[in-house]
Amino acid sequence: MESLPEQFRGQTNIEVIIQSYAEQLEGVAAMFRQLSELRSFDAAVGPQLDGIGDIVVLSRPESALYAGVIDFDVIDDDRYRLFLKYKAMRNSSQCTFPELVAACKLLYNAETVYFREDEAYPATFFLNIGAKFNAEILKLLQNSQLTIKPAGVAANVGYFNMEFFGFSDTNRLALGFGMAPFAQQILTEQEEAST
Repeated sequence: MESLPEQFRGQTNIEVIIQSYAEQLEGVAAMFRQLSELRSFDAAVGPQLDGIGDIVVLSRPESALYAGVIDFDVIDDDRYRLFLKYKAMRNSSQCTFPELVAACKLLYNAETVYFREDEAYPATFFLNIGAKFNAEILKLLQNSQLTIKPAGVAANVGYFNMEFFGFSDTNRLALGFGMAPFAQQILTEQEEAST
């Protein structure tokens, strides 16, 4: 009522009309606030996440194709969210090195990204992504083709969990005895499996 012009203040009919609409308008304002808060990748669930899928042109069933081996009936929100982030990045990426690193950090919460090229493999780059993956997501990533790359360029992508045993003098991120399992070089395993 404080925002009313002076000529309408103290007018009981005007105040009654405004109060009759106020509750409904506050509900509409709260709904709009909720819509803007729940339409982000990280906060959206269920139908809101499906709405984001409509924007980036990737439905839940289509996202199953990215998984390679489908071992589930319905894609849960966490898996679908990962595929939506990938598709949004793929739709808008110019595939520069900084964009690849940014995509890895956004998609996987990567703590470490190793990028290298080898003259023996022209038009190919090798990417190792280190993050704190849970076992299910790590398995899903190993079986999928979630790669953002330029056309005509091969990408050899490997994933590794950041919680691994090693010696700190050779790798500053390594954990000590009894604190983590032995490190596994997934990229090497993938290369061996493909030959």
